[in-house]
Amino acid sequence: MFARTWQIVVKEIIQYRRDVVLTVFVFSFPVMQLILVANATGSDVVNLPIAIFDNDHSAISHGIIQTLENLSTVIPTVYTGDTAQASDLLQRGDIWAVVVIPQNFATDFYAADRTAQIQVIADGTSVYGGGTALNAIDGALNSYLSRRWREHSAGGVQPYPIVDIESRMRFNVALNKRYNSVPAQFGFIVYQVTLLLATLGLVRERELGTLEQLMVSPVRRRDMLIGKALPAVIIAYVNFLLMLWVVVQVYHIPQRGSWALLLMLSLLFILAETGWGLLISVLARTQQQALLIVFPLSMVDLALSGYLVPVENMPAWLQFLAEFSPMRHYITIVKGVMIKGAGLPALWENALALIGLAALMAYLSHRFLGKTFE
Repeated sequence: MFARTWQIVVKEIIQYRRDVVLTVFVFSFPVMQLILVANATGSDVVNLPIAIFDNDHSAISHGIIQTLENLSTVIPTVYTGDTAQASDLLQRGDIWAVVVIPQNFATDFYAADRTAQIQVIADGTSVYGGGTALNAIDGALNSYLSRRWREHSAGGVQPYPIVDIESRMRFNVALNKRYNSVPAQFGFIVYQVTLLLATLGLVRERELGTLEQLMVSPVRRRDMLIGKALPAVIIAYVNFLLMLWVVVQVYHIPQRGSWALLLMLSLLFILAETGWGLLISVLARTQQQALLIVFPLSMVDLALSGYLVPVENMPAWLQFLAEFSPMRHYITIVKGVMIKGAGLPALWENALALIGLAALMAYLSHRFLGKTFE
């Protein structure tokens, strides 16, 4: 009995040894996944970009800027003039929060009959990122301004409040966590459905033995790829429309931007993910291989998308890799259009990235499929 069992074990080992792609993948990709996800999520939140609009230009406003520059949580950029620019920065997702120091702030701060005011506005589309930035700024401002008042009053009685810090979350005043989680989960599900449908196209033909018949037929590589891609794109887009209805009608996530823009950019995202799926389908030899690639790849893409932690909090090399993740750009688009009401001028970089990634994946799929035909 043991001898027969051992023969089966040897047979399985030989099969694994012959399937080089699967063997390498089983031993290497889990380690790579662990390293990527741990680096993306295992550190404290730091380096969140914020903007400071200093319209007072006083010694105390410069002290506020220096205090925020000394924080590891945020990276401030100082602006002057029209604070309408702050709205554009928040809508494009260039910053997580903005601090507005009004004119005559120092005069009001030292006046006995007036209360100085500072405005702090954070991006509410991510309660995690925006909330972290808001808490760090509030704590630093209160500490610094309290110390300045004690120095000014020489230990005298401290009035309350010293400064009225008006803190609020833009785009999500009620701090509804669904505004962050539901659009991101919606994007992730669209990603999974599209990638899975596209991945199983060619590899299923290879397992059934019909790929060889297609190879000797008059069908060109381009026609085969388009024929495999179109059903996946159509089915994924129908799924997207159904889930969008659920997101808006059932969970009451606001749609503040253009419907046409959201539908168009979602189609770009589905095309990009279909390209990824076709590339996997071309490279994989079996459906088992394809599924083993899709599952950890989806976890890595989720970590790099900015859903778990802000992309700015990742190491530089992971931020670079995140730019090649269509889901990273799509989640920015979904939150931008639905929650922020952003238009194409604020999202053109993400749209261009999706176009580039879709073209790159189509080219690579066509190239590697050519080697299969040869």
